[in-house]
Amino acid sequence: MSGTSWTYALVTPDGLVTQALPRLLDAFRSAGLDPVAAELIRLDTETMVRLYDVPTGSRPVALPPHRAFQLWYDLGPACLVLLRYDGADACAAMGRLKGATDPAAAQAGTIRHAGENGLMNLVHCPDDEPSARAELHQLLGPRRAEALLAQVTLPDDRVRLLTVGTVEAAAPLFGGPLALSLPLAVNRLRLRVVQHMAISGITLPNLLPLLEKARLALLEERDELLGIETSPARTAATRARNGRMQELLRDAVRIARDPAMENAVDRLSDVVTGASEHWASLQGAIRAADVYLSDMESAVLEQSHYL
Repeated sequence: MSGTSWTYALVTPDGLVTQALPRLLDAFRSAGLDPVAAELIRLDTETMVRLYDVPTGSRPVALPPHRAFQLWYDLGPACLVLLRYDGADACAAMGRLKGATDPAAAQAGTIRHAGENGLMNLVHCPDDEPSARAELHQLLGPRRAEALLAQVTLPDDRVRLLTVGTVEAAAPLFGGPLALSLPLAVNRLRLRVVQHMAISGITLPNLLPLLEKARLALLEERDELLGIETSPARTAATRARNGRMQELLRDAVRIARDPAMENAVDRLSDVVTGASEHWASLQGAIRAADVYLSDMESAVLEQSHYL
């Protein structure tokens, strides 16, 4: 890996809500920072305050109160993007692209120049590789962080496709005529299941072909649902495809030997067929599998149990 380095960028919730993610991925690529893996994650205040809590003398601005962080992270998910760089210092390259913390001080052409304020400034990134590894351990846990980093040393284009190539379709909707569609909410959650398992699949070669098939089937379903005008017709279309979706995902989770994910996959199928009886069981299964669920999606899924 001579001459190659890595870092990560955390596209923060304001970047997802404002639909800046596609533009930011393009900006990374234009700067020579190759997105090799990505995943939607939920941030929490305590973890992020620890990441930002550098010694006062080296901190560019004073940290806002914890409540400001909480309001920020409640907006939606973040997108963690692993970046590979053909050069000696990916972190420095990302730092130049990022720009100053305060958008008012950020140069035109840097990412944060388009930010809203010193907190909602679209992206976080570490200062150096040791910090990047330590921060990934905090954000993902040691085991998952090291699985992700395998994509730096031995990048697999299938993992790139299953994660970076899926992240826009998997992202929650924050408005629009289909934001409350139950079939589309389940479709997005299943795409996140594929993303999540793909990172583990770096070390499980038999898993990736199944996930590729599941991704393709889910994107085909998504395209069909986006072209249907009425909710009953979307429900019928999703139910017609559910058997195949369930078969692909169950085969994948069995190879991954992930009981929590298998339970989440089964509970999502129950929602599609109308067999889900207890919202708490579904919510608990999704959380146990560590799959991101937005507040709006949570409301859509819960309401389906009452109507």
